[in-house]
Amino acid sequence: MKGLENELNRARAEQRILAEVSSHPAVRSGEIFTFASFITESVSKVLGIERVGVWLFNETKNELHNVDTYLLSEAKHNSGAILKEMEFREEFQYLVKEKYVDASDPYTDPRTKGFVESYLKPNGITAMLDGVIRMGEELIGTLCFEHVGKSHIWEEDEIIFCSQLGDQIALTISNLRKNEIYEALKSREQELRELNESLELQVEERTKNLKNTNAELEVTIKSLKKTQSQLILSEKMASLGQLVAGIAHEINNPIAAIHASAQNLKEALFESEISLFQKELRDLVPSLEKQKLFLSCLEVLKSRVDMVSGKERMRRRKEIESWLKTKNIPESFSYNLIDSGFDLNILQEFEILFQDSDVFALVSLLAEEITVFQSLSIMQLAVERASKMTFALKNFARFEVSSSPVKTNLQENIETVLTLYQNQFKRKVTLIKEYNPIPMVEGYPEELLHLWTNLIYNGLQAMTFSGEMRIRTEVFDEMVRVTVEDSGAGISLEVQERIFEPFFTTKPSGEGSGLGLDICRKIVERHNGRIHFESKPGKTKFFVDLPLFLGT
Repeated sequence: MKGLENELNRARAEQRILAEVSSHPAVRSGEIFTFASFITESVSKVLGIERVGVWLFNETKNELHNVDTYLLSEAKHNSGAILKEMEFREEFQYLVKEKYVDASDPYTDPRTKGFVESYLKPNGITAMLDGVIRMGEELIGTLCFEHVGKSHIWEEDEIIFCSQLGDQIALTISNLRKNEIYEALKSREQELRELNESLELQVEERTKNLKNTNAELEVTIKSLKKTQSQLILSEKMASLGQLVAGIAHEINNPIAAIHASAQNLKEALFESEISLFQKELRDLVPSLEKQKLFLSCLEVLKSRVDMVSGKERMRRRKEIESWLKTKNIPESFSYNLIDSGFDLNILQEFEILFQDSDVFALVSLLAEEITVFQSLSIMQLAVERASKMTFALKNFARFEVSSSPVKTNLQENIETVLTLYQNQFKRKVTLIKEYNPIPMVEGYPEELLHLWTNLIYNGLQAMTFSGEMRIRTEVFDEMVRVTVEDSGAGISLEVQERIFEPFFTTKPSGEGSGLGLDICRKIVERHNGRIHFESKPGKTKFFVDLPLFLGT
Protein backbone atom coordinates (compact mmCIF):
# COMPACT_ATOMS: atom_id res chain seq x y z
CA MET A 1 0.00 0.00 0.00
CA LYS A 2 2.95 2.31 0.70
CA GLY A 3 4.14 1.86 -2.88
CA LEU A 4 0.66 2.64 -4.21
CA GLU A 5 0.48 5.75 -2.05
CA ASN A 6 3.86 6.92 -3.38
CA GLU A 7 2.68 6.34 -6.96
CA LEU A 8 -0.52 8.32 -6.33
CA ASN A 9 1.42 11.17 -4.72
CA ARG A 10 3.82 11.23 -7.66
CA ALA A 11 0.89 11.18 -10.12
CA ARG A 12 -0.69 14.16 -8.34
CA ALA A 13 2.60 16.02 -8.43
CA GLU A 14 2.98 15.28 -12.15
CA GLN A 15 -0.56 16.52 -12.81
CA ARG A 16 0.15 19.73 -10.88
CA ILE A 17 3.34 20.37 -12.86
CA LEU A 18 1.56 19.70 -16.18
CA ALA A 19 -1.20 22.13 -15.25
CA GLU A 20 1.35 24.85 -14.42
CA VAL A 21 3.44 24.11 -17.51
CA SER A 22 0.52 24.11 -19.98
CA SER A 23 -0.69 27.52 -18.70
CA HIS A 24 2.76 29.15 -18.56
CA PRO A 25 2.85 32.40 -20.61
CA ALA A 26 6.17 31.39 -22.19
CA VAL A 27 4.38 28.63 -24.16
CA ARG A 28 2.41 31.13 -26.23
CA SER A 29 5.20 33.72 -26.45
CA GLY A 30 7.75 31.07 -27.49
CA GLU A 31 10.33 32.10 -24.87
CA ILE A 32 12.04 28.71 -24.86
CA PHE A 33 14.89 29.62 -22.46
CA THR A 34 12.45 30.91 -19.82
CA PHE A 35 10.19 27.91 -20.35
CA ALA A 36 13.05 25.38 -20.16
CA SER A 37 14.29 26.94 -16.91
CA PHE A 38 10.80 26.73 -15.41
CA ILE A 39 10.35 23.07 -16.38
CA THR A 40 13.77 21.87 -15.14
CA GLU A 41 13.48 23.59 -11.76
CA SER A 42 9.83 22.57 -11.19
CA VAL A 43 10.38 18.90 -12.04
CA SER A 44 13.64 18.65 -10.09
CA LYS A 45 12.19 20.19 -6.91
CA VAL A 46 8.77 18.54 -6.91
CA LEU A 47 9.88 15.01 -7.94
CA GLY A 48 13.28 15.07 -6.21
CA ILE A 49 15.34 14.45 -9.36
CA GLU A 50 18.93 15.71 -8.98
CA ARG A 51 19.46 16.78 -12.62
CA VAL A 52 16.76 17.81 -15.09
CA GLY A 53 17.89 19.21 -18.46
CA VAL A 54 16.50 20.42 -21.78
CA TRP A 55 18.70 19.74 -24.84
CA LEU A 56 17.90 21.00 -28.37
CA PHE A 57 19.41 20.00 -31.72
CA ASN A 58 21.12 22.53 -33.96
CA GLU A 59 19.77 23.12 -37.48
CA THR A 60 21.87 20.33 -39.03
CA LYS A 61 20.83 17.83 -36.27
CA ASN A 62 24.43 16.83 -35.58
CA GLU A 63 24.80 18.59 -32.20
CA LEU A 64 22.75 18.68 -28.98
CA HIS A 65 22.95 22.02 -27.13
CA ASN A 66 22.08 22.23 -23.45
CA VAL A 67 19.48 25.00 -23.12
CA ASP A 68 19.14 24.58 -19.35
CA THR A 69 19.99 22.03 -16.62
CA TYR A 70 18.88 22.44 -13.01
CA LEU A 71 21.05 20.90 -10.23
CA LEU A 72 18.86 20.17 -7.18
CA SER A 73 21.61 19.81 -4.55
CA GLU A 74 23.27 23.07 -5.65
CA ALA A 75 19.99 24.88 -6.43
CA LYS A 76 21.40 26.41 -9.61
CA HIS A 77 20.98 26.36 -13.39
CA ASN A 78 23.66 25.46 -15.95
CA SER A 79 23.66 25.71 -19.74
CA GLY A 80 25.93 25.73 -22.79
CA ALA A 81 27.18 22.12 -22.88
CA ILE A 82 27.33 20.52 -26.36
CA LEU A 83 27.16 16.84 -27.36
CA LYS A 84 28.36 16.13 -30.92
CA GLU A 85 27.09 13.32 -33.13
CA MET A 86 30.60 12.51 -34.34
CA GLU A 87 31.53 11.63 -30.74
CA PHE A 88 28.27 9.83 -29.81
CA ARG A 89 27.09 8.55 -33.20
CA GLU A 90 25.45 5.33 -31.90
CA GLU A 91 23.69 7.10 -29.02
CA PHE A 92 22.34 9.76 -31.42
CA GLN A 93 20.83 7.01 -33.59
CA TYR A 94 18.75 5.76 -30.65
CA LEU A 95 17.34 9.28 -30.22
CA VAL A 96 16.37 9.30 -33.91
CA LYS A 97 14.67 5.88 -33.82
CA GLU A 98 13.02 5.77 -30.37
CA LYS A 99 10.48 7.88 -28.50
CA TYR A 100 12.40 7.66 -25.24
CA VAL A 101 15.50 6.09 -23.67
CA ASP A 102 14.73 4.72 -20.17
CA ALA A 103 18.15 3.68 -18.90
CA SER A 104 17.62 2.53 -15.29
CA ASP A 105 21.24 1.25 -15.40
CA PRO A 106 22.96 3.57 -17.88
CA TYR A 107 26.37 1.97 -17.35
CA THR A 108 25.20 -1.30 -18.95
CA ASP A 109 22.41 -0.02 -21.21
CA PRO A 110 23.65 -0.15 -24.86
CA ARG A 111 21.75 3.06 -25.63
CA THR A 112 23.87 5.11 -23.18
CA LYS A 113 27.21 3.27 -23.09
CA GLY A 114 28.97 6.03 -25.03
CA PHE A 115 28.18 8.58 -22.31
CA VAL A 116 29.76 6.58 -19.44
CA GLU A 117 33.27 8.05 -19.28
CA SER A 118 32.63 11.56 -20.61
CA TYR A 119 29.27 12.34 -18.99
CA LEU A 120 27.80 9.75 -16.58
CA LYS A 121 30.80 9.11 -14.29
CA PRO A 122 31.91 12.77 -13.97
CA ASN A 123 28.38 13.75 -12.92
CA GLY A 124 27.69 10.66 -10.77
CA ILE A 125 24.56 9.79 -12.79
CA THR A 126 22.96 6.43 -11.84
CA ALA A 127 19.69 6.51 -13.80
CA MET A 128 18.83 8.43 -17.00
CA LEU A 129 15.51 9.00 -18.80
CA ASP A 130 15.63 10.83 -22.18
CA GLY A 131 12.23 11.84 -23.60
CA VAL A 132 12.67 12.57 -27.32
CA ILE A 133 11.02 15.85 -28.40
CA ARG A 134 9.47 15.88 -31.87
CA MET A 135 7.30 18.29 -33.80
CA GLY A 136 5.48 16.21 -36.38
CA GLU A 137 8.31 14.18 -37.92
CA GLU A 138 11.01 16.74 -37.11
CA LEU A 139 13.47 15.80 -34.33
CA ILE A 140 13.75 18.77 -31.92
CA GLY A 141 15.72 17.57 -28.88
CA THR A 142 15.39 15.71 -25.57
CA LEU A 143 14.13 16.27 -22.03
CA CYS A 144 16.50 14.46 -19.64
CA PHE A 145 15.77 13.24 -16.07
CA GLU A 146 18.93 12.11 -14.22
CA HIS A 147 19.20 10.59 -10.73
CA VAL A 148 22.56 10.89 -8.96
CA GLY A 149 23.96 8.54 -6.33
CA LYS A 150 20.86 6.33 -5.95
CA SER A 151 19.44 3.65 -8.21
CA HIS A 152 16.03 4.18 -9.78
CA ILE A 153 13.70 2.12 -12.00
CA TRP A 154 11.75 4.34 -14.40
CA GLU A 155 7.99 3.71 -14.16
CA GLU A 156 5.50 4.04 -17.03
CA ASP A 157 3.86 7.16 -15.55
CA GLU A 158 7.27 8.91 -15.40
CA ILE A 159 7.93 8.06 -19.07
CA ILE A 160 4.46 9.34 -20.10
CA PHE A 161 4.96 12.47 -17.95
CA CYS A 162 8.34 13.15 -19.60
CA SER A 163 6.71 12.71 -23.04
CA GLN A 164 3.89 15.12 -22.15
CA LEU A 165 6.41 17.78 -21.03
CA GLY A 166 8.28 17.19 -24.30
CA ASP A 167 5.06 17.93 -26.22
CA GLN A 168 4.75 21.24 -24.37
CA ILE A 169 8.36 22.13 -25.27
CA ALA A 170 7.62 21.28 -28.93
CA LEU A 171 4.53 23.52 -28.78
CA THR A 172 6.63 26.37 -27.35
CA ILE A 173 9.19 26.02 -30.16
CA SER A 174 6.33 25.92 -32.69
CA ASN A 175 4.99 29.18 -31.24
CA LEU A 176 8.51 30.67 -31.31
CA ARG A 177 8.76 29.92 -35.03
CA LYS A 178 5.24 31.21 -35.58
CA ASN A 179 6.08 34.47 -33.80
CA GLU A 180 9.26 34.86 -35.84
CA ILE A 181 7.28 34.35 -39.04
CA TYR A 182 4.66 36.80 -37.80
CA GLU A 183 7.30 39.46 -37.11
CA ALA A 184 8.78 38.87 -40.55
CA LEU A 185 5.31 39.25 -42.02
CA LYS A 186 4.77 42.53 -40.20
CA SER A 187 8.13 43.76 -41.44
CA ARG A 188 7.22 42.82 -45.01
CA GLU A 189 3.85 44.53 -44.70
CA GLN A 190 5.57 47.70 -43.49
CA GLU A 191 7.96 47.53 -46.40
CA LEU A 192 5.02 47.18 -48.78
CA ARG A 193 3.25 50.17 -47.28
CA GLU A 194 6.37 52.32 -47.63
CA LEU A 195 6.90 51.07 -51.16
CA ASN A 196 3.31 51.90 -52.17
CA GLU A 197 3.60 55.40 -50.71
CA SER A 198 6.84 56.07 -52.53
CA LEU A 199 5.53 54.64 -55.81
CA GLU A 200 3.06 57.51 -56.24
CA LEU A 201 5.89 60.05 -55.99
CA GLN A 202 8.23 58.12 -58.23
CA VAL A 203 5.89 56.99 -61.05
CA GLU A 204 7.52 59.08 -63.78
CA GLU A 205 11.15 58.40 -62.94
CA ARG A 206 10.48 54.71 -62.26
CA THR A 207 8.59 54.07 -65.51
CA LYS A 208 11.52 52.31 -67.11
CA ASN A 209 11.93 50.01 -64.10
CA LEU A 210 8.21 49.33 -63.61
CA LYS A 211 8.36 45.89 -65.19
CA ASN A 212 11.14 44.73 -62.85
CA THR A 213 9.41 46.24 -59.83
CA ASN A 214 6.16 44.47 -60.66
CA ALA A 215 8.03 41.15 -60.87
CA GLU A 216 9.59 41.78 -57.45
CA LEU A 217 6.16 42.62 -56.03
CA GLU A 218 4.66 39.44 -57.43
CA VAL A 219 7.37 37.34 -55.81
CA THR A 220 6.85 39.18 -52.52
CA ILE A 221 3.08 38.62 -52.59
CA LYS A 222 3.53 34.89 -53.31
CA SER A 223 5.95 34.67 -50.41
CA LEU A 224 3.48 36.46 -48.14
CA LYS A 225 0.66 34.14 -49.13
CA LYS A 226 2.84 31.11 -48.49
CA THR A 227 3.90 32.51 -45.13
CA GLN A 228 0.28 33.23 -44.23
CA SER A 229 -0.76 29.65 -45.13
CA GLN A 230 2.06 28.30 -42.98
CA LEU A 231 0.92 30.49 -40.09
CA ILE A 232 -2.66 29.25 -40.34
CA LEU A 233 -1.57 25.61 -40.53
CA SER A 234 0.86 26.05 -37.65
CA GLU A 235 -1.85 27.62 -35.48
CA LYS A 236 -4.33 24.85 -36.30
CA MET A 237 -1.83 22.09 -35.55
CA ALA A 238 -0.71 23.75 -32.32
CA SER A 239 -4.33 24.05 -31.17
CA LEU A 240 -5.05 20.44 -32.15
CA GLY A 241 -1.98 19.18 -30.33
CA GLN A 242 -2.92 21.13 -27.19
CA LEU A 243 -6.50 19.87 -27.34
CA VAL A 244 -5.50 16.23 -27.80
CA ALA A 245 -2.86 16.39 -25.06
CA GLY A 246 -5.44 17.87 -22.69
CA ILE A 247 -8.10 15.31 -23.54
CA ALA A 248 -5.68 12.39 -23.21
CA HIS A 249 -4.48 13.76 -19.87
CA GLU A 250 -8.02 14.18 -18.52
CA ILE A 251 -9.04 10.68 -19.66
CA ASN A 252 -5.95 9.07 -18.14
CA ASN A 253 -6.81 10.39 -14.66
CA PRO A 254 -10.10 8.47 -14.22
CA ILE A 255 -8.57 5.46 -15.99
CA ALA A 256 -5.77 5.36 -13.41
CA ALA A 257 -8.31 5.71 -10.59
CA ILE A 258 -10.45 2.85 -11.97
CA HIS A 259 -7.38 0.63 -12.37
CA ALA A 260 -6.21 1.30 -8.80
CA SER A 261 -9.73 0.81 -7.39
CA ALA A 262 -10.17 -2.49 -9.23
CA GLN A 263 -6.85 -3.73 -7.84
CA ASN A 264 -7.83 -2.62 -4.33
CA LEU A 265 -11.15 -4.42 -4.68
CA LYS A 266 -9.38 -7.61 -5.72
CA GLU A 267 -7.13 -7.44 -2.67
CA ALA A 268 -9.98 -6.54 -0.31
CA LEU A 269 -12.38 -9.19 -1.63
CA PHE A 270 -10.01 -12.12 -2.09
CA GLU A 271 -6.75 -11.63 -0.22
CA SER A 272 -7.60 -9.82 3.03
CA GLU A 273 -8.04 -12.03 6.10
CA ILE A 274 -10.89 -9.79 7.31
CA SER A 275 -12.80 -9.79 4.01
CA LEU A 276 -16.48 -10.74 3.94
CA PHE A 277 -15.58 -13.66 1.68
CA GLN A 278 -13.12 -15.08 4.23
CA LYS A 279 -15.71 -14.70 7.02
CA GLU A 280 -18.42 -16.44 4.97
CA LEU A 281 -15.99 -19.24 4.12
CA ARG A 282 -15.05 -19.81 7.78
CA ASP A 283 -18.71 -19.79 8.85
CA LEU A 284 -19.72 -22.14 6.05
CA VAL A 285 -16.71 -24.49 6.20
CA PRO A 286 -15.17 -24.68 9.71
CA SER A 287 -12.68 -27.35 8.63
CA LEU A 288 -9.28 -25.90 7.66
CA GLU A 289 -8.69 -28.77 5.23
CA LYS A 290 -11.96 -28.07 3.45
CA GLN A 291 -11.18 -24.33 3.43
CA LYS A 292 -7.92 -25.09 1.60
CA LEU A 293 -9.81 -27.38 -0.81
CA PHE A 294 -12.37 -24.60 -1.42
CA LEU A 295 -9.61 -22.11 -2.24
CA SER A 296 -7.97 -24.66 -4.56
CA CYS A 297 -11.27 -25.07 -6.40
CA LEU A 298 -11.57 -21.29 -6.64
CA GLU A 299 -8.08 -20.99 -8.17
CA VAL A 300 -8.90 -23.67 -10.75
CA LEU A 301 -12.03 -21.77 -11.80
CA LYS A 302 -10.13 -18.46 -12.00
CA SER A 303 -7.56 -19.96 -14.34
CA ARG A 304 -10.12 -21.30 -16.82
CA VAL A 305 -10.58 -19.33 -20.03
CA ASP A 306 -12.91 -21.37 -22.24
CA MET A 307 -14.51 -20.55 -25.58
CA VAL A 308 -17.66 -22.68 -25.13
CA SER A 309 -19.78 -23.44 -28.20
CA GLY A 310 -23.57 -23.73 -28.06
CA LYS A 311 -23.48 -27.55 -28.20
CA GLU A 312 -20.82 -27.76 -25.48
CA ARG A 313 -22.81 -25.41 -23.28
CA MET A 314 -25.92 -27.61 -23.66
CA ARG A 315 -23.92 -30.75 -22.82
CA ARG A 316 -22.45 -29.14 -19.70
CA ARG A 317 -25.89 -27.94 -18.61
CA LYS A 318 -27.40 -31.42 -18.78
CA GLU A 319 -24.51 -32.95 -16.79
CA ILE A 320 -24.55 -30.21 -14.16
CA GLU A 321 -28.35 -30.38 -13.82
CA SER A 322 -28.10 -34.12 -13.10
CA TRP A 323 -25.48 -33.44 -10.43
CA LEU A 324 -27.55 -30.63 -8.89
CA LYS A 325 -30.59 -32.91 -8.78
CA THR A 326 -28.66 -35.40 -6.61
CA LYS A 327 -27.88 -32.54 -4.21
CA ASN A 328 -31.49 -31.23 -4.12
CA ILE A 329 -30.43 -27.93 -5.72
CA PRO A 330 -32.70 -26.21 -8.31
CA GLU A 331 -31.66 -27.23 -11.82
CA SER A 332 -31.91 -23.60 -13.04
CA PHE A 333 -28.78 -22.88 -11.01
CA SER A 334 -26.78 -24.66 -13.75
CA TYR A 335 -26.62 -21.44 -15.81
CA ASN A 336 -24.79 -19.63 -13.00
CA LEU A 337 -22.30 -22.49 -12.72
CA ILE A 338 -21.59 -22.67 -16.48
CA ASP A 339 -21.01 -18.88 -16.64
CA SER A 340 -18.55 -19.29 -13.74
CA GLY A 341 -16.53 -21.96 -15.59
CA PHE A 342 -17.92 -25.09 -13.92
CA ASP A 343 -18.29 -28.44 -15.62
CA LEU A 344 -18.98 -31.92 -14.25
CA ASN A 345 -15.28 -32.76 -14.01
CA ILE A 346 -14.65 -29.93 -11.52
CA LEU A 347 -17.70 -30.86 -9.42
CA GLN A 348 -16.53 -34.48 -9.28
CA GLU A 349 -12.87 -33.56 -8.67
CA PHE A 350 -13.85 -31.57 -5.58
CA GLU A 351 -16.69 -33.93 -4.54
CA ILE A 352 -15.27 -34.26 -1.03
CA LEU A 353 -15.76 -30.50 -0.56
CA PHE A 354 -19.53 -30.91 -0.84
CA GLN A 355 -19.87 -33.81 1.58
CA ASP A 356 -21.44 -33.03 4.97
CA SER A 357 -21.85 -29.38 3.89
CA ASP A 358 -24.57 -26.97 2.85
CA VAL A 359 -24.02 -27.77 -0.83
CA PHE A 360 -26.20 -24.99 -2.25
CA ALA A 361 -24.58 -22.33 -0.05
CA LEU A 362 -21.12 -23.66 -0.91
CA VAL A 363 -21.71 -23.73 -4.67
CA SER A 364 -23.39 -20.31 -4.53
CA LEU A 365 -20.37 -18.83 -2.75
CA LEU A 366 -18.04 -20.28 -5.40
CA ALA A 367 -20.15 -18.94 -8.28
CA GLU A 368 -20.50 -15.57 -6.58
CA GLU A 369 -16.75 -15.14 -6.05
CA ILE A 370 -15.93 -16.19 -9.62
CA THR A 371 -18.50 -13.71 -10.98
CA VAL A 372 -16.92 -10.89 -8.95
CA PHE A 373 -13.42 -11.94 -10.07
CA GLN A 374 -14.50 -12.03 -13.74
CA SER A 375 -16.15 -8.60 -13.46
CA LEU A 376 -13.01 -7.06 -11.98
CA SER A 377 -10.90 -8.68 -14.69
CA ILE A 378 -13.18 -7.21 -17.36
CA MET A 379 -12.83 -3.77 -15.73
CA GLN A 380 -9.05 -4.02 -15.88
CA LEU A 381 -9.20 -5.19 -19.51
CA ALA A 382 -11.41 -2.21 -20.39
CA VAL A 383 -9.02 0.16 -18.60
CA GLU A 384 -6.08 -1.22 -20.59
CA ARG A 385 -7.98 -0.72 -23.86
CA ALA A 386 -8.94 2.84 -22.91
CA SER A 387 -5.30 3.63 -22.07
CA LYS A 388 -4.22 2.31 -25.46
CA MET A 389 -6.89 4.35 -27.21
CA THR A 390 -5.75 7.62 -25.58
CA PHE A 391 -2.17 6.80 -26.54
CA ALA A 392 -3.30 6.05 -30.11
CA LEU A 393 -5.26 9.32 -30.23
CA LYS A 394 -2.16 11.26 -29.22
CA ASN A 395 -0.03 9.50 -31.82
CA PHE A 396 -2.66 10.16 -34.51
CA ALA A 397 -2.70 13.86 -33.73
CA ARG A 398 1.09 13.92 -34.13
CA PHE A 399 0.82 12.10 -37.49
CA GLU A 400 3.07 9.26 -36.43
CA VAL A 401 3.02 5.98 -38.35
CA SER A 402 1.96 2.87 -36.41
CA SER A 403 4.52 0.24 -35.50
CA SER A 404 5.34 -2.70 -37.77
CA PRO A 405 2.73 -5.47 -38.25
CA VAL A 406 2.91 -8.49 -35.93
CA LYS A 407 1.60 -12.04 -36.01
CA THR A 408 -1.97 -11.87 -34.73
CA ASN A 409 -4.41 -14.53 -33.50
CA LEU A 410 -7.73 -13.31 -34.94
CA GLN A 411 -9.86 -15.51 -32.70
CA GLU A 412 -8.23 -14.11 -29.55
CA ASN A 413 -8.53 -10.62 -31.05
CA ILE A 414 -12.28 -11.11 -31.56
CA GLU A 415 -12.70 -12.67 -28.10
CA THR A 416 -11.34 -9.48 -26.53
CA VAL A 417 -14.18 -7.50 -28.08
CA LEU A 418 -16.78 -10.13 -27.16
CA THR A 419 -15.59 -10.04 -23.55
CA LEU A 420 -16.32 -6.31 -23.37
CA TYR A 421 -19.81 -6.84 -24.82
CA GLN A 422 -20.59 -10.01 -22.87
CA ASN A 423 -23.41 -8.36 -20.89
CA GLN A 424 -25.25 -7.65 -24.17
CA PHE A 425 -25.12 -11.35 -25.05
CA LYS A 426 -26.44 -12.47 -21.67
CA ARG A 427 -29.80 -10.81 -22.23
CA LYS A 428 -31.78 -11.18 -25.45
CA VAL A 429 -28.92 -11.91 -27.87
CA THR A 430 -27.83 -15.45 -28.70
CA LEU A 431 -24.17 -15.57 -29.71
CA ILE A 432 -23.01 -18.47 -31.89
CA LYS A 433 -19.26 -18.82 -32.44
CA GLU A 434 -18.09 -21.05 -35.28
CA TYR A 435 -14.31 -20.93 -34.93
CA ASN A 436 -12.71 -23.16 -37.54
CA PRO A 437 -8.91 -23.60 -37.31
CA ILE A 438 -7.13 -20.65 -38.97
CA PRO A 439 -3.46 -19.59 -39.15
CA MET A 440 -2.02 -16.43 -37.63
CA VAL A 441 -2.06 -13.35 -39.86
CA GLU A 442 0.23 -10.34 -40.08
CA GLY A 443 -1.52 -7.20 -38.95
CA TYR A 444 -2.04 -4.36 -36.49
CA PRO A 445 -3.93 -5.86 -33.49
CA GLU A 446 -5.28 -2.58 -32.10
CA GLU A 447 -6.73 -1.57 -35.47
CA LEU A 448 -8.31 -5.00 -35.85
CA LEU A 449 -9.92 -4.59 -32.42
CA HIS A 450 -11.48 -1.37 -33.73
CA LEU A 451 -12.70 -3.25 -36.83
CA TRP A 452 -14.47 -6.03 -34.87
CA THR A 453 -15.88 -3.51 -32.37
CA ASN A 454 -17.58 -1.54 -35.16
CA LEU A 455 -18.95 -4.62 -36.96
CA ILE A 456 -20.22 -6.35 -33.80
CA TYR A 457 -21.79 -3.25 -32.29
CA ASN A 458 -23.40 -2.31 -35.62
CA GLY A 459 -24.91 -5.81 -35.72
CA LEU A 460 -26.24 -5.48 -32.16
CA GLN A 461 -27.80 -2.12 -33.01
CA ALA A 462 -29.34 -3.52 -36.19
CA MET A 463 -31.04 -6.24 -34.07
CA THR A 464 -32.03 -3.64 -31.44
CA PHE A 465 -30.03 -5.87 -29.05
CA SER A 466 -32.42 -8.82 -29.47
CA GLY A 467 -31.85 -11.76 -31.81
CA GLU A 468 -29.08 -14.06 -33.00
CA MET A 469 -25.50 -13.12 -33.87
CA ARG A 470 -23.13 -15.59 -35.53
CA ILE A 471 -19.34 -15.10 -35.83
CA ARG A 472 -17.42 -17.50 -38.07
CA THR A 473 -13.72 -17.89 -38.88
CA GLU A 474 -12.39 -20.00 -41.75
CA VAL A 475 -9.76 -20.23 -44.47
CA PHE A 476 -11.20 -18.97 -47.77
CA ASP A 477 -9.44 -18.47 -51.10
CA GLU A 478 -5.94 -18.60 -49.45
CA MET A 479 -7.04 -15.88 -47.03
CA VAL A 480 -8.56 -15.86 -43.56
CA ARG A 481 -12.25 -14.95 -43.60
CA VAL A 482 -14.20 -13.58 -40.63
CA THR A 483 -17.99 -13.42 -41.03
CA VAL A 484 -20.19 -11.36 -38.69
CA GLU A 485 -23.87 -12.22 -39.18
CA ASP A 486 -26.89 -10.64 -37.44
CA SER A 487 -30.63 -11.28 -37.59
CA GLY A 488 -31.61 -7.62 -37.87
CA ALA A 489 -33.94 -5.94 -40.34
CA GLY A 490 -31.26 -5.82 -43.03
CA ILE A 491 -29.88 -3.02 -45.23
CA SER A 492 -32.32 -1.66 -47.80
CA LEU A 493 -31.34 -1.81 -51.47
CA GLU A 494 -31.59 2.00 -51.75
CA VAL A 495 -28.64 2.59 -49.39
CA GLN A 496 -26.46 -0.51 -49.92
CA GLU A 497 -24.14 1.29 -52.36
CA ARG A 498 -23.49 4.11 -49.87
CA ILE A 499 -22.93 2.42 -46.51
CA PHE A 500 -19.12 2.63 -46.76
CA GLU A 501 -19.24 6.37 -47.55
CA PRO A 502 -17.88 8.62 -44.77
CA PHE A 503 -20.59 10.51 -42.80
CA PHE A 504 -23.41 8.46 -44.38
CA THR A 505 -25.66 6.87 -41.73
CA THR A 506 -29.18 5.46 -41.51
CA LYS A 507 -29.29 5.90 -37.73
CA PRO A 508 -31.33 8.66 -36.05
CA SER A 509 -29.61 11.99 -35.37
CA GLY A 510 -27.20 11.76 -32.45
CA GLU A 511 -26.82 7.95 -32.59
CA GLY A 512 -24.18 7.62 -35.31
CA SER A 513 -21.43 9.65 -36.99
CA GLY A 514 -21.47 7.72 -40.28
CA LEU A 515 -17.75 6.97 -39.90
CA GLY A 516 -17.85 3.42 -38.45
CA LEU A 517 -17.98 1.44 -41.71
CA ASP A 518 -15.68 3.93 -43.47
CA ILE A 519 -13.10 3.27 -40.72
CA CYS A 520 -13.65 -0.50 -41.12
CA ARG A 521 -13.01 -0.22 -44.87
CA LYS A 522 -9.79 1.75 -44.34
CA ILE A 523 -8.50 -0.72 -41.73
CA VAL A 524 -9.16 -3.68 -44.06
CA GLU A 525 -7.51 -1.87 -46.99
CA ARG A 526 -4.45 -1.13 -44.85
CA HIS A 527 -4.22 -4.90 -44.27
CA ASN A 528 -4.45 -5.49 -48.08
CA GLY A 529 -7.77 -7.27 -47.52
CA ARG A 530 -11.33 -6.86 -48.72
CA ILE A 531 -14.69 -6.27 -47.02
CA HIS A 532 -18.15 -6.84 -48.48
CA PHE A 533 -21.62 -7.83 -47.31
CA GLU A 534 -24.85 -9.64 -48.15
CA SER A 535 -28.14 -8.45 -46.71
CA LYS A 536 -31.79 -9.37 -46.70
CA PRO A 537 -34.50 -8.98 -44.03
CA GLY A 538 -33.57 -11.15 -41.05
CA LYS A 539 -30.00 -11.85 -42.14
CA THR A 540 -27.03 -9.54 -42.82
CA LYS A 541 -23.50 -10.89 -43.27
CA PHE A 542 -20.30 -8.83 -43.34
CA PHE A 543 -17.29 -10.69 -44.76
CA VAL A 544 -13.73 -9.62 -43.93
CA ASP A 545 -10.98 -11.40 -45.92
CA LEU A 546 -7.39 -10.84 -44.72
CA PRO A 547 -4.16 -12.15 -46.28
CA LEU A 548 -1.71 -14.17 -44.19
CA PHE A 549 1.14 -11.76 -44.97
CA LEU A 550 1.28 -8.02 -45.60
CA GLY A 551 3.20 -6.94 -48.69
CA THR A 552 5.92 -4.35 -48.43
